[in-house]
Amino acid sequence: MKIGILILIFLAAVLVSSLVMNKGTDDQTISLGEPTLPMVSVIVDDNEVNALPGYTTEMNITAMRDTITPVAATRRLQLNLYSYGEQIQKISYEAYSLDGKDCYLKEKVEEWNGGNSDTESSQVTLNLSRAVDDSIQEAVLKVTLTLEDKDVYYYTRIEQNFNRSARECLNFAKSIHEKTFDKQYAEELEAYLEPNEESDNTTLQTVNIHSNISHLQWGDLNPQVSTDVDWSIKECNTVYTSLLARYQVTCTGDSGEVETYNVKEFFRVRCNAGQMYLLDYSRTMNQIFNGNKQVIDKDGIMLGVTNSDVAYATNKKGTIVAFVQERDLWLYNKNTDELSQVFSFANMEGQDERSRNDQHAVRIIQMDNKGNITFAVYGYMNRGEYEGQVGVAVYYFDDNKNAVQEKAFIPSTKSFAIAEDELGKMVYFNEGQQMLYVLAGGTFYQVSMEDYEQTKLAEDLDEGQYVVSEDGHLIAYEKDGSVNTATEVEVLNLANGKSYTVEANEGEAVRPLGFVAGDFIVGRIRESDKGTTVTGQDILPMYQLEIRDSSNQVLKTYAQEGIYISDVLVDSNMVTLNRLTRNENTYTTAVQDYITSNEERKKNNITLETVSSDVKERQMRFTFADGIEEMSPKILRPKQVVSSKSITIAFDDEIRSDKYYVYGMGELVGIYDKAAYAIQKAEQVSGVVISSEQAYVWEKGNRDLVYSTDVGAFKKADDQTSLEACTNYMEKYDAKRMDLTGCSLNQILYIINKGRPVIAMTDASHAILLVGYTTDDVTYIDPDTGEGKTVDTATMEAMVAGSGNTFIGYVK
Repeated sequence: MKIGILILIFLAAVLVSSLVMNKGTDDQTISLGEPTLPMVSVIVDDNEVNALPGYTTEMNITAMRDTITPVAATRRLQLNLYSYGEQIQKISYEAYSLDGKDCYLKEKVEEWNGGNSDTESSQVTLNLSRAVDDSIQEAVLKVTLTLEDKDVYYYTRIEQNFNRSARECLNFAKSIHEKTFDKQYAEELEAYLEPNEESDNTTLQTVNIHSNISHLQWGDLNPQVSTDVDWSIKECNTVYTSLLARYQVTCTGDSGEVETYNVKEFFRVRCNAGQMYLLDYSRTMNQIFNGNKQVIDKDGIMLGVTNSDVAYATNKKGTIVAFVQERDLWLYNKNTDELSQVFSFANMEGQDERSRNDQHAVRIIQMDNKGNITFAVYGYMNRGEYEGQVGVAVYYFDDNKNAVQEKAFIPSTKSFAIAEDELGKMVYFNEGQQMLYVLAGGTFYQVSMEDYEQTKLAEDLDEGQYVVSEDGHLIAYEKDGSVNTATEVEVLNLANGKSYTVEANEGEAVRPLGFVAGDFIVGRIRESDKGTTVTGQDILPMYQLEIRDSSNQVLKTYAQEGIYISDVLVDSNMVTLNRLTRNENTYTTAVQDYITSNEERKKNNITLETVSSDVKERQMRFTFADGIEEMSPKILRPKQVVSSKSITIAFDDEIRSDKYYVYGMGELVGIYDKAAYAIQKAEQVSGVVISSEQAYVWEKGNRDLVYSTDVGAFKKADDQTSLEACTNYMEKYDAKRMDLTGCSLNQILYIINKGRPVIAMTDASHAILLVGYTTDDVTYIDPDTGEGKTVDTATMEAMVAGSGNTFIGYVK
């Protein structure tokens, strides 16, 4: 799934600390092997939930928030350990603060029961009395299993569940899940739906709370659940509980063959006085491509029910296509009548849940005209040499040799979702030139795979000084100066080695902003435009944007009299411009503007199209314009080669700047450098916003209807502005300042509900402090008069509109 990410924060800064060469004498052919690591799950009110994967390296505590486990009033937590034959020598556990700075407890398990067979589980009870109490509402639990040759680590958040309803919410979600498979419950389930145009009732691939009852109950597919249903608790508070179910189903397809699908089902549920409410629901089903089935016909390759955003590459003649479906990489060669499963972590039967772990992705870096593929696997490594690690593995598939060769591995201590953003596009390998490119710690490296020589193409790059294209093959970086003073930007195509330079006009600077459809977006800056925002922050906006093609020719220029641009957001082919207006040296937020690119893929013999059938409804197919004659290709599963020329790059991945993480629908859906942008996204997905230190910045729907911070009135001093008076008052909270410009008043109320007032600007020179609210009005203090006032919500919205909804919030 592609995530719209703020281009200016593309990668978290990381520091390269070592480069280790794995040199051997001869290449060896190996198998990935079966998964070996034990699994751990937790028991919550007699329900087994939160199956935790094992990590073979200690992970960054702040990145380990995939699940949350409610702890009962006894402060005891039961774990189920599945050893899969591994001998567990010792069990220990620790609990940390969400930011990882404080360790609340360190304990060992003295005894546990159970065997070491593949089917048996061991039961372990943890005493968490010092990890969750009245002063510690939430923490991160780390469980360590010591095996014969290594330690394996497991992580989940834990919280008090004394007055919460996790069990009721889980049982309710399970009931809905089960009833979707039984048509007799149609009328009961329909009462929970909110059908409208927000849902597409022509597809079974995505179903949500706005779908009709037929699609909620799987249409005419008649699926059968073929695996255990893996339930995870994603969020749990006094207002709602978010749950995610993962499982597989089998269905009889259009050709009469049994097909297998991966399913993810999300629930946001509320329990109030024994009454259950379904606040949100979403389900996706994606067909697992199976080359042994009848997937090829005279028209092309049938992918079936799957996401329309299929990653693929074709050769120029339109006879070879490589594609990724459900994290499996496939290659079809019409010339040789061969279908190759180039890479897959899922084992052949797909029954081992460890091999089905979906916390990784595959990216096609490049494919040549012969069908040789350079690709990257990033995220959690389910099995193989790097089992239990998170990182990016770069591979090269030689079609002629039917072999996959490892080129490099870059480890991380972050979760898959964060590593996907920070590492997924920072690594590029050019097989023809035998060059590996790595962007890390503000340094852009070029590594020759022939002699391992490292060249630093750029150093000391801060965020905002470089951007990378969505597919990773284009990079632009400032060659001199800082973010606001660079006079040259180098644009480099890593696929062919070609580059060009964009220069600033005399006395000006240039800033790289991003790529759209392969074209480069650059901003132009004048020193004379330096000023401050209405919140008092220094700013040097851009007066003009340019979009340039690969020949460095200007395709489009954006400039408007009296309008300036602070930054941009790029999401696929849409560019959102965050604009400002100027009054002397003060800038105020203006209405956003947009630039779109309508570029389509170049015409090819192979096209990705949608087709429909009565039973499966909308499906995806690779259509060959000239058709396919041989419809029973040879199925190949390439061997993996351990190369003598593989390298491992390890680095310290500490984040040097503030980030805001948006979690929704049970997953990380975006990373931003401005809290306001993150809140807007969280509003769309009914999610939460978390800071780099794991502090809760904002949550959808989780606030009191009436709240007051009990702040006493205060008045500004004679030598103060109203903004300075508000800022000085907020110093007592010892919290970090956040720019919330652009948020709605309703969104701001959550911040106040956390006990921290919010500064609001009514115009460029007047600030007030919002201190409380009810369902109908808002209370504030005006430092100019020293008075506290209460106005209705509509009046307050009109007051803050004069500054473009400029707010300053605080988070601890």
